[in-house]
Amino acid sequence: MSALLLVLALLQQQAPPPEVMSAVDRDRVTVGEDIDLTIRVTSRSAEPVQVSLPPLLGFELVGRSERSEVNYTADKGRITTVTLQLRATARGRWRLGPIQVRQGRRLIQGDPVEVSVERGNAGTWASLPSRMARLLERAPPPAGAPSAAVTIVLSAGSAVVGEQFALQASFAGTHSSHVNIGTLPIVFFGTEEQKRKYLPLLASGEWIGAYALTKPQSSSDALATKTKAVLSPDKRHYILNGQKMWITNGGFADLFTVFAKVDGEKFTAFLVERGPGLVSGHEEKKLGIDGSSTTALMLEDCHVPVENVLGEIGRGHKIAFNVLNIGRLKLGARSVGTIKLSLQQSVQYAKERHQFGQPISNFGLIKHKLAEMTIRAYVGESILYRTLGMIDDALEHADKDDPAQVLGVLEQFAIECSIIKVWESEALGYVVDEEVQVFGGYGYSKDYPAERAYRDARIARIYEGTNEINRIVIGSQLLRRAAAGELALFEAAANAIEPGLVAGETLNQTRANVAFSEELLLVQAAKSMTLASIGAADRAYGDGARHEQEVIAHIADMVMNVYAMESALLRTQRLFTDRGIENSRVQADIARVFARDAASRVERAARAVASEIEDEKCAAAIDQLAHSSPMKSIASRRRIADAVIHAGKYNL
Repeated sequence: MSALLLVLALLQQQAPPPEVMSAVDRDRVTVGEDIDLTIRVTSRSAEPVQVSLPPLLGFELVGRSERSEVNYTADKGRITTVTLQLRATARGRWRLGPIQVRQGRRLIQGDPVEVSVERGNAGTWASLPSRMARLLERAPPPAGAPSAAVTIVLSAGSAVVGEQFALQASFAGTHSSHVNIGTLPIVFFGTEEQKRKYLPLLASGEWIGAYALTKPQSSSDALATKTKAVLSPDKRHYILNGQKMWITNGGFADLFTVFAKVDGEKFTAFLVERGPGLVSGHEEKKLGIDGSSTTALMLEDCHVPVENVLGEIGRGHKIAFNVLNIGRLKLGARSVGTIKLSLQQSVQYAKERHQFGQPISNFGLIKHKLAEMTIRAYVGESILYRTLGMIDDALEHADKDDPAQVLGVLEQFAIECSIIKVWESEALGYVVDEEVQVFGGYGYSKDYPAERAYRDARIARIYEGTNEINRIVIGSQLLRRAAAGELALFEAAANAIEPGLVAGETLNQTRANVAFSEELLLVQAAKSMTLASIGAADRAYGDGARHEQEVIAHIADMVMNVYAMESALLRTQRLFTDRGIENSRVQADIARVFARDAASRVERAARAVASEIEDEKCAAAIDQLAHSSPMKSIASRRRIADAVIHAGKYNL
């Protein structure tokens, strides 16, 4: 290179960076309204600039325009103006930015712009009825319908609202601990006096509730608490001593549902007000959800009035487990919402990020990731709202003013609640991990949302009962109900391994449904493999099967995959009926791809059980049931990804 060219190159490198200015036409809007964000980049170089924003929170991108003109104050300089049309989607004070400008190897960040979004008449609440009906695949209740129909909407509405808490994981945990496990024990088990005293305070937010079950020594063994409650000599108080751990809202809650053993034996729940004898520990330094309060709780000669016993003495387990079932449902809804948010952020970033002269959303492996994220969002919705629909149907035959009847209904769905907790939280873990990967190096930076989503999501597999505990709940509950005669699983398991029934008429009948004949065959085969594995476990271990945790976990995984396959197919079949095939092709791609992946997982788990138990009849049945159904899954995933890329978010 000549000396002159070298000097010119150095001068070019030393040219001042572009100046970035940004502004919005309004800094206060309501949900559903549009604003224009204008970004002006003044450069002294003719080299083109690329303008982008990190994934938006509280807004979605609905339009973009760009123009470039000569900068007459600098030789060969350019002025680039980018106008982004944004639509407000959620209430809050949102930061748009930092604005990123890339010119050659330079990356310049402009200051973010803040906008306040208030709730409008056409916001989220106005769209809830139709959205719930779409997700549940049922028509909204007609005007003047009986109260049971209203209850259906309210139940599904609670989940739809729960999805929206994905915007702030820390607040979601705080809110859930207050309104669910912090308040519902009183709603379902409290005396009339307890309800009159505490529910108005909790409902208004004047008091905050918390739930103190976990203990330091044995977090997952709920009934092994060492906290003791002894009746005082005057029989007016119970004196509590012990320690609790990982208490959400522990730093500021006013009322705690505390579990202790009366006289060291009878597991009982107490309503404990903050006061003498109750001390919160320091705030725990956590991996994620840093905006929530998590502390230990120390009880030292804490006097609790006898009238603050919640429920019956020695029956605290009924409260603990039933309230956790509700918490697992609510966690499933929040997980679905977070999956959708992470997918939206990933899609928007992939469309903005350019490599090799094109958006990375054009690349096959990025499309694969976006498709897998979309599949989990769709199947997660299907599992969640199918279960809520079944609970609603069961509640129609119960007195909803009778807490005992409501809890009786919820107890019937304990297995489904655990399925939702495990499946949704693990789907969430997959999605946020892939979000980091889509963002690449920026996904590892605290300046971008992927890093926070990754940290905040990890707790979902731990609280509300670890996923390991919930897998044991799924498998052992099935075996217990079968042994008690509540479920005819063992009889069905015996039929599943009979050669004449495995590959014959029963399975071939599913081919009558032309649209999903192969997928329904896969579901039926997966069900039969699961039944065969349950029967093999019962023959090998009998009542001791619940102690074989690895086998129980395999059975639980099979049950979850079957439930997910069937839920997605039932929903898609209904869409075919309601909307027609042409308007449901993406959903059909999802159902078909997921059915094959899930069927493979069921077969692997079934073979693992049969090999471990050395059950030849079970292994032979699996060989007969195994069904290969190839499809062009790459093309299907590309179509799924193209749909969300075009929409800029999950839109199914």
